[in-house]
Amino acid sequence: MPMQFAKANPLNLDFPAIKMDKCEDITEEAVLSSLKRAISCFSTLQARDGHWLGDYGGPMFLMPGLIIKLYVTGALSTVLSSEHQKEIRRYLYNHQNEDGGWGLHTEGPSTMFGSILTYVSLRLLGEGQYGEDGAMEKGRNWILEHGVATFTTSWGKFWFSILGVFDWSGNNPVPPEVWLLPYCLPFHPGSAFFVEAFLRLCTFAIHTAYISQLQSETL
Repeated sequence: MPMQFAKANPLNLDFPAIKMDKCEDITEEAVLSSLKRAISCFSTLQARDGHWLGDYGGPMFLMPGLIIKLYVTGALSTVLSSEHQKEIRRYLYNHQNEDGGWGLHTEGPSTMFGSILTYVSLRLLGEGQYGEDGAMEKGRNWILEHGVATFTTSWGKFWFSILGVFDWSGNNPVPPEVWLLPYCLPFHPGSAFFVEAFLRLCTFAIHTAYISQLQSETL
């Protein structure tokens, strides 16, 4: 996306590049010129509504959560245009390992967690069972050769329950007693990563339950 923004908003570098020696004094003119060049560069990467995209590449288990949430709320095609969905599919295919699976992150070996979430995401994005010149079949074969979809981690099972293809009883609850453990432990719920992930999952679970209630009342 930054490359697309840069193409749509050509960079205007009318300001000279400042190169200074280590012992040279920094002048006000040099600072202003450098700032103007920086502002001009960042303005080309700005979206029309005013925000800047942040590249959070690496983890392969974050985007599937977004896709599943948009799908179950019926907002997939509203939030993601056909071109966005096409680029997401291409991104996922580009990070498919040679054995057919997907890893926990873009450079990691294939795992059930990464493979099944990516495979499901591609299917929700409209990819067929034998799409992309056999890449889907290759991914499905990796999953079947290493067990079944339920061999995934708790996060994977959680998303499948949200999607409605896995019973909630198969999820392991987090006992509240873990809050009594020493805070220095890395798996204490009070840690920054744990809290962020846990709150997001809880918020969406409540949101999903609310939507289900509204559907039962109106349909």
